[in-house]
Amino acid sequence: MNDPHFKDSHSQRPSLSQAAMLRQARAKKAPTRVVSGGAIGLPDSGKPFLERMVTGSNEKTERLRESDPGYAQAVLASVAVNIEAGVQYLQCQEGALAKIGGNLSEVAALVTASRSPHAGEASRGDMQVRFEEARGEIREVSVTTHGRAALFSIGEAPPVVVTVPSSGEWEGLALDRANLGTPGMISIETGKIHGPSAGLYLDEGSIRRALDDWKKLCITNRLQWGMLVERLHRIDRRQKSIAMGETWTVPPSPEELGHDGIRRPHQSN
Repeated sequence: MNDPHFKDSHSQRPSLSQAAMLRQARAKKAPTRVVSGGAIGLPDSGKPFLERMVTGSNEKTERLRESDPGYAQAVLASVAVNIEAGVQYLQCQEGALAKIGGNLSEVAALVTASRSPHAGEASRGDMQVRFEEARGEIREVSVTTHGRAALFSIGEAPPVVVTVPSSGEWEGLALDRANLGTPGMISIETGKIHGPSAGLYLDEGSIRRALDDWKKLCITNRLQWGMLVERLHRIDRRQKSIAMGETWTVPPSPEELGHDGIRRPHQSN
């Protein structure tokens, strides 16, 4: 399309397709981010396991020894804070997915309208501009971050990991970065509604695939949210039982057990 207004209004938007290769290259090299001390960051291999994966630089925990009565409670409090931080990450991702869903609905309506026999050349040109605006908003949302961690990826990428106690060991819970590199989403990125620009014309099938991919991301987000909330309830019950006099021992580090990293799903952290 040769409309100068269209060119000026969209030339500065980030391109999902151009960023895809860079994102994928970074994903292959990027280490898994972890939630430690209530913040999302890269694990420091030079620090002890608990500080690296659970408590962070927590003065209260550092002042206590394992034999102190408040040590277990302090560790559990850090776990609870980390789970809550993970919940916030997923809530931010859910909000971003909602914005993408709204723009996909707009694209679907435009594709349907463009196929009407009553749509003229001028109206189809306007629909292309509106399509580019909706796609540009999807591109902007795709680079959203929370706590210095990307909410989305193009292709497979390391997740954000929350470390929790489970059956006397430490276990990693994965919070996936929603993958926008699916066939349906890529068709939106590379497609068009009208005009001589490069790309394939979008049809009902391509829109359906994109919406199906988006729905799967929303379902995954909700399942992971439920997983974290369930673990948070477990930690809360454990804290209450300790307050009533029951004993609980902080699980040993993977190094003490001779393991290469925390238990499933991530053995390499």
